[in-house]
Amino acid sequence: DFMHKHDIPHGTTNYLDILNDPSVDAVVITSPPAMHFEMFMNCLKAGKHILLEKPATFNKEQMVQMLEEEKKHKDLVVMDCSCRHARLQPKFTAVKQIIESGVLGDIYLIHHNCLWRQSRGGIEYHPSAKWFLNKAIAGGGPLLDWGVYDLSFHLGILNDKPVLKKITSALTRRGLDEVDPGTDIFDVEEHFMVMMEYDNGLHYYWERGSNGHVEVPNETRIYGTRGGLKFGFCSWDPPVIHFFDVENNGKGKARHKEIPVDMSHHPGDEPMLGIHFINVLDGKEANSMPLSLAAKHLDIIFRAYEASEQGV
Repeated sequence: DFMHKHDIPHGTTNYLDILNDPSVDAVVITSPPAMHFEMFMNCLKAGKHILLEKPATFNKEQMVQMLEEEKKHKDLVVMDCSCRHARLQPKFTAVKQIIESGVLGDIYLIHHNCLWRQSRGGIEYHPSAKWFLNKAIAGGGPLLDWGVYDLSFHLGILNDKPVLKKITSALTRRGLDEVDPGTDIFDVEEHFMVMMEYDNGLHYYWERGSNGHVEVPNETRIYGTRGGLKFGFCSWDPPVIHFFDVENNGKGKARHKEIPVDMSHHPGDEPMLGIHFINVLDGKEANSMPLSLAAKHLDIIFRAYEASEQGV
């Protein structure tokens, strides 16, 4: 019925049929995270380019195997979708340009937090997808679901150079939302906080929650030795970057100005993801999120979960 309604000439209920079709050059893997590994390995071995929904996996051993398999197929493009809300929109470019201009001095602290109430990741826009709350299928809550976007943006504006040195504190909490979601399994975290130190001296305070008893808008603060920034990094957040510095080369009055970000030519995060993937396939753009970089971000998330479990 769906195929007829949307005039789709070819379809199947078995993705292996697609892999056996020589006319198919690329695939998009959008299944629940628990299914990514098997599909990814089969798609690569079938010689297909891959746009892989995030998180690539929530299993360390699987991540290693995926990277090893990818190395065998250097002619294929593998792109992770965690560039979607982060690197493919004007705000990322604007913030990165400000930092690279040097007006902020040395970046010594990133502070990010965003806390919603009863958002129940994914279910608000896809009510039947209650597997979002099942750790065995989803892998985790906001730390994994949104954490990949946070790291994609915040480390990307620093050219992906910082390397995690240690996690100084981490916590996760669940059981905060007591309203029955209509499923027997609700075991993903709802709120997390992580404090990290990086090899270049950067400190990073990171907090996000799909549910908590305080509501906090999506906000990133960048602290430099000569200036700072405050903004919401998502494309639907206000299109403005707040810039703070001191006049007269640091010897005058404290100053604040708003820098507008032109979003008028941004087609939207989802369309931009598809456009970028096609452009990478055509050799017109560099891959914004290769699997190796997505793996670096996932390793940070895995270490954050471990630190929380160990009571760091």
